[in-house]
Amino acid sequence: MCTTLQGQGLKTVPLSTRWTASNLNYQSISWGIQDTLTLPFFEDFAENSHTPNPNRWTGRQVWLSTGFAQSLPNIQSATFDHLDEWGQPYSVLNQNIRSYADTLCSQPINLQFFKDGSTTVNYKPSDSVYLSFFVERGGWGDSPESTDSLLLQFKTTTGQWVTVWNATGSSSISKEYFVPIAEYRFFSSTFQFRFCNYTKSTGNLNHWNLDYIRLNKNRRFQETNIQDVGISYFKPGLFYDYYNIPFSHYAANRVQSQGTGTQLKVRNSGVEPVNIRTLLDIKNQYGQTVHSKPLGSSSVKIDGLSEFTQTIELTKFDTLSGMSPELKFDIRINPENRDSTPILYHSATSNNRWEYTQKVQPWYAYDDGSAEGGFGLDYAHLGNIKGQFAMEFNTYKDDSLRGLAIQFNQSKTDVSTKSFRLRIWKEISPLSGPDNQDKVLYEWFMDAPVYRDSVNEFSYVFFDSVLFLPKGKYYVGWMQALPFVLNIGYDNNYRFSNDNQVANPHLFYNLLGSWERADYSIKGTPMIRMLMGGREEYLFEKEELPILQISAYPNPCIDQLTVQGIDSELISDLTIVDGVGRLMPVTCDNGKINVSHLSNGRYTLVLRTVQGQKAYWHFVKLGS
Repeated sequence: MCTTLQGQGLKTVPLSTRWTASNLNYQSISWGIQDTLTLPFFEDFAENSHTPNPNRWTGRQVWLSTGFAQSLPNIQSATFDHLDEWGQPYSVLNQNIRSYADTLCSQPINLQFFKDGSTTVNYKPSDSVYLSFFVERGGWGDSPESTDSLLLQFKTTTGQWVTVWNATGSSSISKEYFVPIAEYRFFSSTFQFRFCNYTKSTGNLNHWNLDYIRLNKNRRFQETNIQDVGISYFKPGLFYDYYNIPFSHYAANRVQSQGTGTQLKVRNSGVEPVNIRTLLDIKNQYGQTVHSKPLGSSSVKIDGLSEFTQTIELTKFDTLSGMSPELKFDIRINPENRDSTPILYHSATSNNRWEYTQKVQPWYAYDDGSAEGGFGLDYAHLGNIKGQFAMEFNTYKDDSLRGLAIQFNQSKTDVSTKSFRLRIWKEISPLSGPDNQDKVLYEWFMDAPVYRDSVNEFSYVFFDSVLFLPKGKYYVGWMQALPFVLNIGYDNNYRFSNDNQVANPHLFYNLLGSWERADYSIKGTPMIRMLMGGREEYLFEKEELPILQISAYPNPCIDQLTVQGIDSELISDLTIVDGVGRLMPVTCDNGKINVSHLSNGRYTLVLRTVQGQKAYWHFVKLGS
């Protein structure tokens, strides 16, 4: 097969960075050593954040997500890869180089003594202190290779780190491991443990997923006494086939665009059956309830070490307002018994509740914002020929296409200098025949992929002219002149009609002068989005702030651009963005901007005032 997923190099949240303060619950807490903890220690990563809680952990290198693990106890787990907290590879992408990458290190824990009533008792090996944890190799991501390792290290009383356990890449089966702390050299008042992965320098590949970490005394090796029932999977299910469509398009065709309903999985991690009841409450951005499924009188039985899957049908959301309304999901389960382990471990979280907010954005997107890997055309064996990829979209309303949002993924090989052309087709030629019936509506040259300094961040490519598209079928993709794997982000959680056995029917490739449907093994979706609607929908600013009207002259310009319509003292920030979304260096003196260093082309001036208002001005730079 000529189209591959590059070894299923599969990597997680909509329009989010790896750890920006706007997405953290902990932005006011410093990352580093906190007060010493005491036993028991418990972590199920059930907090709705993408970075570890600094009350229990000292760093933020691992990525907490709902998209990677398939069979771990909880909805969210910690994923180890070769990307740092900024979403950048730890070293230059090179399959022949290995290095230490992500690390998850605990806060100091007092293993010197504990209180037994009013008596102080020193820890000793006979106290049977065990650290246990679940590990899953790969999951929905890329399984680590046999030469990759996940290490567990303990810190000694002298401050040395000692490897006490390690695992190598193999099958993706989830398993719980037990490691004793039975040597006096570890019984310190500032004991710490840490996990780290040793892997090839391949970026977003070779994934380890970690969950349900427990540390306590009086335990037994491979004990099976977990009593815990938790939410393990959630999908909003607002729209049919798509994760997001513009709200005005949904409103224009609710029958065709209505989703199949909210999907929920609940996992019983204990060996005995448990009865549960579920509740779903959905509110809009104003706090008004728009859908509710209360706890019913009847319960559902979940056998031991099993999952229960439920689809909750949703009503049509006729009462939402605004261009980008919000829906706030509150999903809860109520186990009737055998749910005591988190309580015994003094858990600060609850895996019986999951809250999620989906803001309906002005674009068509199959993906959920979580890139489990990279996607591209792999055809070097065919020689230096061009390749094309097309992705089918069906729109529900006449509207304007302003551009594309693309998640460029960094994995396996460096393609940061490779050029390609984005394309929009009204039609592609019949499959397996000559491609002389293609109808290309628009083409946009990209001199290189545009990477962002964060995980799962999209690059926004706005076209120099707006395309008016009557409702119907279109194809979006790219053409490359030479063979290389572009590595567009790949969401491996997407499934057409929610069927794990069905290939994604929207994907096509053209390598030898004819279009073919993508291979059956490709069930997920590349992360490319159609940006629809008016320009004001892409200002990414709070609605209550009015858009500032400015202008700048001359336009076109050669050496200098002068801003008018605002006092220069009110300008707090000025940036210039080129046609592929890159920031250009800019200097401004009393409203006059030097543009002599810019290459010829189209640019956007972005101005921010001291009050937080934004203004935009499109201009053309000509040669001197």
